[in-house]
Amino acid sequence: MLKIDGSTQQGFCDGIPRRRILEVGSLATAGLGLPGLLARQAAAAPRSDVTFGRAKRVILLFMWGGPAHQDTWDMKPDGPVATRGEFRPIGTNVPGLHITEHLPLVSRHADKLAVIRSVGQEDNNHSTGAHAGLTGRKHELKQESFNARQTDFPHFGSVLSYLQPNNGGLPTFVSLPEMIHTTNGAITPGQGGGLLGRQFDPFRINEHPDRRDFSIESLKLPDGVGLGRMAGRRALLAGVDRTASLADRANSSQSLDQFYQRALDMVLSPRARHAFDLAKVSDDQRWRYGYHAFGQGVLMARRLIEAGVKLVTVYWHRERKTIDSSWDTHLLNFTELKHRLLPSADRPIAALLEDLEASGLLDETLVVWNSEFGRTPRINKNAGRDHWGPCNSVVMAGGGVPGGQVFGATDDQAAYPTAEKVTQDDIAATIYHLLGLEAETRVRDRLNRPHAIALGEPIHKLIGGHCQVEPTRDPVPRLHVPRVGPLETMLRENGNRFLCLEAGNPDSETHWTLQGLKTATDDDATGRSLDDTPATLTYKGIFWNHFDYTSVLIRWSKPTTLRGVRLALAGKPVPIPKQLLAAKPSTIWQVNVPTGLVPTIPNGPGKLVVSLTAPGRQLAGFAVTGDPVRDMVLQRFGLA
Repeated sequence: MLKIDGSTQQGFCDGIPRRRILEVGSLATAGLGLPGLLARQAAAAPRSDVTFGRAKRVILLFMWGGPAHQDTWDMKPDGPVATRGEFRPIGTNVPGLHITEHLPLVSRHADKLAVIRSVGQEDNNHSTGAHAGLTGRKHELKQESFNARQTDFPHFGSVLSYLQPNNGGLPTFVSLPEMIHTTNGAITPGQGGGLLGRQFDPFRINEHPDRRDFSIESLKLPDGVGLGRMAGRRALLAGVDRTASLADRANSSQSLDQFYQRALDMVLSPRARHAFDLAKVSDDQRWRYGYHAFGQGVLMARRLIEAGVKLVTVYWHRERKTIDSSWDTHLLNFTELKHRLLPSADRPIAALLEDLEASGLLDETLVVWNSEFGRTPRINKNAGRDHWGPCNSVVMAGGGVPGGQVFGATDDQAAYPTAEKVTQDDIAATIYHLLGLEAETRVRDRLNRPHAIALGEPIHKLIGGHCQVEPTRDPVPRLHVPRVGPLETMLRENGNRFLCLEAGNPDSETHWTLQGLKTATDDDATGRSLDDTPATLTYKGIFWNHFDYTSVLIRWSKPTTLRGVRLALAGKPVPIPKQLLAAKPSTIWQVNVPTGLVPTIPNGPGKLVVSLTAPGRQLAGFAVTGDPVRDMVLQRFGLA
């Protein structure tokens, strides 16, 4: 029998200590009695705080790699030259709240955002820093590149699965598009159930949802087995469970049974199958979110929470283990942010906020932008920024958090918080508070030891809407708005890494030296004529040796064939496939670069020289990409 003792500690009006009730409550959620747990927890919160339990669901956008906070949410345009960067701040729909110029779509939704600029920790490691951001708990190791362990603290979603699980059909916690890991393949801690056990791991979607053939293998029915037979299998399983002795079951067997039951529930649930099926979404809707892994992941997250999933984590993905496509911008920070990272984040986040507001779900859906750390104030010799734990920005929207706020402040380099410093512990306590869970609530590990779900304090000033935006003038509008042509637009929309030149667009030619290109003819003012001598396009600057170019895109002013066209990268010929030579005329061609053709260029100053010979052709655009571009993308922009 469970015994509850009185105490002189602060407690409820019935004399039961508050902390003891919370610990007992964790036993209740494990099926050990004490009904009405959540009602008692809500009663423990101040009655004046209407935000307690306001969020019914969470979308966590984890920007793996560590975005540069001073180039996104905490701009310092008047800071020292060595630290302030290349980007300009822009005004938003909240007077005085400024963010980077490369989040123009999100800037229209600043009235929904609460920007926390004073998050700090003393951890500069991806692995343990991510653990803190995903769990709210500092990892004991404080080191890099080790695999997740069963003793790690659980993810927010795993805690929610333990305390507030969904019943039947839909999982409580989903993560996508894949588990995050370091470059050497070590699985980052904090992504699953950890010390709670594998039964509290998320339902993981390990496929990229931007692919046309995207499907979730675990939701497919076996060949020849319909929904009726699957329902019969579940009934049979239930009968076996009723007759089997619990004493004969090992823990591993129980876990397998739980996983099997969850899989059956999802297979048989129409809501689950519909939520996971992006094929039912119109192309226009999918393009609003960006046709890349992160964009389609955010779209699926919205559909999942609409269906009833309580927490979805969308990780920023890697293309390959050896290619760092994350926000870890040690090299070419501004190039990567401008051309790939920020455009790929801007569109889906803006679409998500817009759709949640339109559906009336934003008020009960908490959206969180978080990462493992910020980046150094000083720009390094490779035009990048390095790891920086002491200062970072976290952004929240919806879920009871009033928008149009800025919490905390930093120095003129965004190096250290100068007011209202908080930690990831406090971020976690705030998330749990909004979900209706006190930080002192206990969960129990596999050895039945209790653990408080958070060690910090909720940011009451933030969730109460008491933060003021600094009364600063909106930036003077830029006199020059960079041109973005169709080729660059297409590459940005697809989330590609690229070096791009578009004829007649000086903004795209900033980093190129052009030789051998003639002036366009009068009947086609957008093109540049090529003669029999090679046109040499040279990209000068700092070149990332991980930037493994896979494709060359050539956009012609007029439809043409590639007959007679010769192409070379870094002095090595790129073979033109025979099928392209024989194909019908087109305005754009994609030529794949054979693996290993272009030698690795060491870190530091370098150049990439591209030679193109095309007698009598007119060149309109040219790009070298680190990712292949699918035909559907080319067609979308009318380039194929």
